[in-house]
Amino acid sequence: MNDRAQALSREGTSPDGRTWLKYGTIVVALIIAVIFPFVMPPYYLQFATDALMFAILASSWNIIGGYTGYPSFGNAVFFGLGAYATGILMTKAGMPFLVGLLGSAAVCVIFAVLIGRPVLRLRGHYFAIGTLGVAEAMREVVINLDITEGNTGMVLPLIRAPEMFYYFMLGTVLLTIAVTAWFTRRRLGYGLVAIREDEDAATTTGVDTTRYKVIAFALSGMFAGIAGGIHAYKITFIEPGPVFSVTLTVEMIVMAVFGGVGTIIGPTIGAILLQIISELLSNYILVLHATFFGLVIIFAIVFTPRGLVDIISGRRRLGLAYFLENVREHRI
Repeated sequence: MNDRAQALSREGTSPDGRTWLKYGTIVVALIIAVIFPFVMPPYYLQFATDALMFAILASSWNIIGGYTGYPSFGNAVFFGLGAYATGILMTKAGMPFLVGLLGSAAVCVIFAVLIGRPVLRLRGHYFAIGTLGVAEAMREVVINLDITEGNTGMVLPLIRAPEMFYYFMLGTVLLTIAVTAWFTRRRLGYGLVAIREDEDAATTTGVDTTRYKVIAFALSGMFAGIAGGIHAYKITFIEPGPVFSVTLTVEMIVMAVFGGVGTIIGPTIGAILLQIISELLSNYILVLHATFFGLVIIFAIVFTPRGLVDIISGRRRLGLAYFLENVREHRI
């Protein structure tokens, strides 16, 4: 018996057993998610819809920030563009919601391709500042356009269908995860990881880094834009400040880091768990809630830089030694 088999025997787990456990957990989670609106009161349905929205945003940021290694601080621009594209198509052009949602995805992809080529030439903190500037500039543009109704905000048609918005968010989360899982096993995924690890080396080995980065930026923007479109119709009123908020981007990053950047399911887990904890704190310990995200960033960077996925994967034993190893490894 080889060393791996002996280790698995001692742990009482086999590769097949672990695989069945993983897929069984996924199936159970999907069943719970599907029946959730039928068994929970409206308040919890509203909360779950918002949590799924943040899961989309964290997962979309993970494509450009986690897999590609380009820390975007302006991904809220896609959320805002998606919200306004849906709003304009529905209120000004009289289009149905689905057409508005597809329009928001298309607008965000086009914007990402156009702005991505110049902005993605920047690296590191220069790229972060550049994307932040793009988001702030776009907010000012929206404020000064007549078609967006400026600072007065835009009112969308009122609809009472909380279950519909929940399922739209759930479907988009699953689509984001599926697309992420798909490209990680293709040339695109390998190319993005190569860019993240050493872009110059990736270029010398024949990776078309510019094209790959733009594709990742477009995918990231598309999913964030879809989330913005669904959110706009759900709340029926949008204004530039909230939908282009820098805080929104920071929350995406915190949730992705907390769950595990550069992983398929990590940002979704991080977003949902953080939303639950944040809601509990806001209800019972209001003062702590105000500083909660800062504490999460510190804890995640120092003790779990690989995120929750590394903890729950079972690849390493959890204990004090695990956290101390992370501290030593990252020289903190």
